[in-house]
Amino acid sequence: MTKMFDVRTSEPFHRLLDTEKTAESIFYNSPLHIPGLLQEPSYAQEMICGISGLAPADPEAIERVRVRNERHAHLLQRLELGDAPRLQVVLDESVLRRGPVGSTTKRRQIEHLIEVSRRPTVRVGVMPLEHGPHPGLAGSFELHDSANGSLVFFEGAEGDRILDDVDRVAMYRELANSLMDIAVSGEQARALMSKLLGG
Repeated sequence: MTKMFDVRTSEPFHRLLDTEKTAESIFYNSPLHIPGLLQEPSYAQEMICGISGLAPADPEAIERVRVRNERHAHLLQRLELGDAPRLQVVLDESVLRRGPVGSTTKRRQIEHLIEVSRRPTVRVGVMPLEHGPHPGLAGSFELHDSANGSLVFFEGAEGDRILDDVDRVAMYRELANSLMDIAVSGEQARALMSKLLGG
């Protein structure tokens, strides 16, 4: 398999890393997989290797997994402290269903999401399959607000991209709000995720 784009050389990705460390609010629209900052370690390795085509023992895969796990650990630390960011996530239900039936990795990841969703500054929304098509299916994006401004980040096979134009960011903020409004969240989302734990 041909290796996909290497994020380690991406200037937008490094700008994202700097921004997310101090972001006051973060929004993820994630119709394809759990966002990196919320990935439990075994899920992170599975996703990185599955998408990139790298073997788990490949040094690049090991480095990518290390960076993702560090980002995840840093977020969990911030969620315990006074500077906890407001974190909102919209997942398509198909994201939670992807993986072999009875997968331990999938079970751990869903349990982790349920646990994190109980934090006071975190809101996890799930877009049920029966909802049908919705605007979030147009593609993944992240919206980060910090004291230094706001940006929208896009990750793709051909590279990463950042938008920081005020009008464009405002458009994505409006989309983020509308997606949170139509997704189920709170106890409803946790109940939906709990039903999927065995599947």
